[in-house]
Amino acid sequence: MRTLLPSLNDHSLAMLRGIAELRGVDLTTNVRSDAAAQLAAQLAEPAVTETALASCSPAALDAWRGLAAAGGRMKTPVFTRRFGVIRPVGPGKLEREQLWRSPDSPVEELWYRGLIFRAFADLGEGPAEYIYIPDDLLPPPAPSTPAATAPRPPSLAPTQPPARVRQTFNTLAVDLCGLLAAIRETPPRVDRAGQLQPADRERLQDGLLIQDAARFVLMITLARERGWLTTAGGRLTVEAAASTAWLRTMPWEGISALFVAWRDSTDLAAGGSGWNDLRHIPALQVEGVWRNDPLLARRAILGLLHGLPADDWYAIADLVAWVKVANPDFQRPDGNYTGWYLRERASDRYLSGFESWDDVEGRLVAFLIQGPLFWLGAVALGLAEDGQITSFQLTPFGAAWLAGTTPPELPRPARLTVADDFSISAPLWLPLLDRFRLLRFTEPVPGRHELGEPTRHRITRGSLARARASGVKAEAILGFLQRATGGHVPARVAAGLARWDQHGGAVRISRGAVLRVEDASTLAALRGDPVIAPLLGDLLSAQAVLVSDADLPRLLKALEELGYTARVE
Repeated sequence: MRTLLPSLNDHSLAMLRGIAELRGVDLTTNVRSDAAAQLAAQLAEPAVTETALASCSPAALDAWRGLAAAGGRMKTPVFTRRFGVIRPVGPGKLEREQLWRSPDSPVEELWYRGLIFRAFADLGEGPAEYIYIPDDLLPPPAPSTPAATAPRPPSLAPTQPPARVRQTFNTLAVDLCGLLAAIRETPPRVDRAGQLQPADRERLQDGLLIQDAARFVLMITLARERGWLTTAGGRLTVEAAASTAWLRTMPWEGISALFVAWRDSTDLAAGGSGWNDLRHIPALQVEGVWRNDPLLARRAILGLLHGLPADDWYAIADLVAWVKVANPDFQRPDGNYTGWYLRERASDRYLSGFESWDDVEGRLVAFLIQGPLFWLGAVALGLAEDGQITSFQLTPFGAAWLAGTTPPELPRPARLTVADDFSISAPLWLPLLDRFRLLRFTEPVPGRHELGEPTRHRITRGSLARARASGVKAEAILGFLQRATGGHVPARVAAGLARWDQHGGAVRISRGAVLRVEDASTLAALRGDPVIAPLLGDLLSAQAVLVSDADLPRLLKALEELGYTARVE
């Protein structure tokens, strides 16, 4: 890292005098640079270093050997956490109290003997302060240990298979497809910060296969980052070209796109647009304005997971303990455990210092497993008899993503199944674009859905009317079903769709109200709004339009949200 002479040049004259006294060197000058040169000339010999180490305590010698084994340098917080601190003191107090004669820790023994130094450097992980041994004082590696590196951390030991297993397969893609369909039909309003209104959030979350607030935010965030969703006119809208390109992908490509989107998402500042795992841990409350790098932590944990056999189960608690030994500073490379304002919701206490590692870093490791990696289908979770999540296993998908390959068996596109009662079964691996089209003319069948099982839908008069209003005819629906089922559409369903095209909209008697405006431009703006336009009926004139009784309450509410004053006569 640095040699002895420039390291000594960083010290004050008082410090140089202290080193000289402990090392038995008689300084013949009061010029700091000359004193540093005189010391360097006499202390650089290996025999002199060995003599100095022999005068240290066993604890100080252990610290020296640990630093040497790490390549001669460690980040200051990491080194002092293991071996002790160096008291901050100015030159005047140092010389006045001659602190080198009474070191307060094994580290200070080495410090005041000129055996270790500290400096700021950027060695590829950002600027940080290091404790180091000058290159010309480092001992050569022993013949039996050609690589002088830190001891290799113990490997993660497998655990027993769990009582129950939970997997998500591709449900994140399935739910995101459903969100895109719902947002396309009724674009929700967002505030200036881009946040959804509570009522719209509740509406969009209803019916998702997995109900989790953080998972919902993840889907919206990734869709925005990938350009599938955008904000226009105060509403969240679907970008047709970008979203359709994803919906057209093959099953493996579709779920892989979501994994890559999460893996590479970043949010380097509070209020950023990307996904920051730390800020979504349920037990923690993030406060204040400070920065962390979610990519750094995410990649470190993925790197540790890479290579784990996909056939073995691992206890999540063991993984947390393993990370603490193997790479405790995985999300704070400078080793600084202050400055992030994190509060534990349950106890209301602030979490700071390395002593809070389990409450912050440990929770983040567990959240990555039980949250994003589980939602994406990269891991399966093991549950104990009481339902508590205790372990995890890499899925073939997860192992392939971590290795940058493809799994041995790729998921194959599935087909729809249509029953005589107009119900439809949609397997999870139904092509996403087919699922998106299915949602345009069906309604979900209420009831609990088991993960891995097909989703249930039904064709109803209401769903067909909704499809007709958006320009989808029953003839097109029948053609889609014939293709998506491989030609297996029951005759009763085919006949029913044909009758709907012939008679479903042949006779219409409108009952409702007439919306009138004073200016034709106002009506044109209303007809261009993605939420209000579907609530407006036939155009009577440039300043008047029909509104059905059923749509009138929703129209009045939508007008109020946009700031219009509506009077019902």
